[in-house]
Amino acid sequence: MEMNTKEMNISSTTLAAVALQDHLLQDLQLGDLSLADPFNTKKHSLSQKLRFQEKQRKNALKNIKATVNTGLKKKKSNGKQIITACSEEKEYVLDPHPKPLSLAQKIGLVPYNKDQKQLLTEAEWSNLKQTSTNRDDFKNPCAICKDEFRLEHQVLLSCSHVFHKVCLQAFERFTGRKSCPMCRHNSYQTRVVHDGTKIYKHKSAARIQAFWRGYVVRKWYKHLRKTVPPKDPNLRKKFYQDKLSEITDRLVAMTSTDYIDRFLSNIDQSVSESRNVFQYFDKNLLNHLSDLDWREIEMRAFERGATECPICLRCFSLDTKLAGENPHCQTERKSKGDFLALLSCSHVFHAECLNALEIFSLDDNPVYSHEDMIDAAGLLSPSIGHKCPVCRSLYSKRIVSV
Repeated sequence: MEMNTKEMNISSTTLAAVALQDHLLQDLQLGDLSLADPFNTKKHSLSQKLRFQEKQRKNALKNIKATVNTGLKKKKSNGKQIITACSEEKEYVLDPHPKPLSLAQKIGLVPYNKDQKQLLTEAEWSNLKQTSTNRDDFKNPCAICKDEFRLEHQVLLSCSHVFHKVCLQAFERFTGRKSCPMCRHNSYQTRVVHDGTKIYKHKSAARIQAFWRGYVVRKWYKHLRKTVPPKDPNLRKKFYQDKLSEITDRLVAMTSTDYIDRFLSNIDQSVSESRNVFQYFDKNLLNHLSDLDWREIEMRAFERGATECPICLRCFSLDTKLAGENPHCQTERKSKGDFLALLSCSHVFHAECLNALEIFSLDDNPVYSHEDMIDAAGLLSPSIGHKCPVCRSLYSKRIVSV
């Protein structure tokens, strides 16, 4: 009986040792350590390693997928386009079956977690999600890439930590084992969730609204500052200065445009054409003045009672009594001569003064000397085209002897 008991103890000890060794090999990913070759002297040749790496590279290229899925991809089904964004909002478990327990865990040598034995229920996943939400894991960036979750898939672990699905898969490939990057929980279960995406959409909408409201308020405030003068004296002074400068700049801009220049040039052209028409009719009328018309013109000039030449401001011919009393007027009469120029507008000038003014105007119309004036006294002057120095109208002149 003692021998049987000892054999049973030895066999149980051996079983425990083998189970513990198997658990360590699986947990630490040490591979096959045989006693016949303890240092793993069986090494592959370089060509075998290169072929194996090339095979892995081809498999990776075949299974490559986009790391970011915006949810906008459309696919046809029965001739209709269906947006798959709604279906991607559903949550699902990535691990269909949990990893089997090792022998050491089955006989109780190594403790194991509850999620390693059976799949978690929906209630347990809800509790884990609530724990992660209370810890603000969905609001914080991914612990692996330090980026926001945005529209990418998130993975909730059975230890209540959240990561990008792509980041967790890359971490598992790099480490060669399933261990939480945060708490080192082994053999966890994973579930795809979208709470981080919902929070990101809510943040984006709030940010867009904040920018829009800020733009509206800034626009309203700028309009208020431009229209309503402030109460502070210094700001009020600056407000009216800006208003005045704005009005001045607007006026300068309006006057400096080509439209104003074209408008004024059109006005000048129409005025010149109208003046030419009137001058044409005036010339025709002046060329056909009769003796009766000249008598009426003389009567109007006599009724005006002008005694001085508007050009030289000297006296016209005076009567003998007044000339005797005023020797200065007698001198002026001798110096200016006895000829006056009566214009068709009824203004009277010294003939010599008007003749000098016509010469000064550099016109091509002929002028007359003193002898010509004597010969042409009482005749109509053939030159028409000058303007009266007083009323600025075209005239026809007649030399009158005093």
